[in-house]
Amino acid sequence: MIEAGLRPKTIQDAKIAPLRAILQWGVQNKLISINPADGISLNVKSKQGEKKRSFTDEEAKLILRAALAERDAVRRWVPWIGAYSGARVSEICQLRVEDVLQIEEIWCMKLDPEAGSLTTSGSERIIPLHPALIENGFLKFVAAIKSGPLFASLSPDKFGKRGGNGTKVIGRFVRQLGLTDTRLSLNHSWRHRIKTSGRKFALAPDILNAITGHSAKSDGDSYGEVPVDALLRELCKIPKLEL
Repeated sequence: MIEAGLRPKTIQDAKIAPLRAILQWGVQNKLISINPADGISLNVKSKQGEKKRSFTDEEAKLILRAALAERDAVRRWVPWIGAYSGARVSEICQLRVEDVLQIEEIWCMKLDPEAGSLTTSGSERIIPLHPALIENGFLKFVAAIKSGPLFASLSPDKFGKRGGNGTKVIGRFVRQLGLTDTRLSLNHSWRHRIKTSGRKFALAPDILNAITGHSAKSDGDSYGEVPVDALLRELCKIPKLEL
C-alpha cells in the first residue's frame, strides 16, 4: 500500500484499523488465539507543508458568495452548512427532511445513522442551526422538499451513501474558484475552521467537541448530557461572515 502511494493515515485508519477490529472479534469469540494486527502501526505525522488547514476568512467568503449564486441544491447549501456546523460533507449530504427539527424550540439538524453510516459513534449528534443558516433561508429550502433526502440529486454509491458523489461535486465547485492549495481538504477544512473559530471566540472545549463529534478528552467530560441551548449558546459565539 505504501508503494502504491497511499497516505500513511489512510493505511492506518481505513485499512489496518478495520482489519484489527475484525481479528479482535475472532479473538474474543475464540476463533483465533491472537490478533496478528496488534502492534502494527505507521507514523502518520504529516510532512511539513502537507498538514491540512482551515479555510481563511477570505477563502470562506469566496466560497459562500459563490454558493449564494447557485441554483443546484448541493453547491448552494452544502458549503453553507459546513461553514456554520463543521459537519463532514458526507454527513451533510445524507441529511433528510426529518433530520431538520425543533428540539426545545431550537431548530437543529440531527446526524442520524438511520440516514446513512457515520464515521464514529461520536458522529451521531445534534447540531443547532446557526442563525446565519436560518437568515439565509435554509428552513424554507427544507420545507419546500416535504420529505426524503435534502440532496436527492446525489445518487447513492454501492454502500447507499451520497457523500462520495457530494464530495466530488463540492470539490469541483471549490477548485473552480481558484482554491488549489493542496493543504485544503474539501471534507475537512470547514471542520478545521470551526475548531479554529472555537478557539478564537472562546467556545467551551467540551461543547465544541460535542458540535464536531470529537470524543471527550477525559472521563469527566463524558458524564452527563450537553443541553441543546448550551450548544446553541456556544455556536452563536462564532459570528456570521459579512459577505
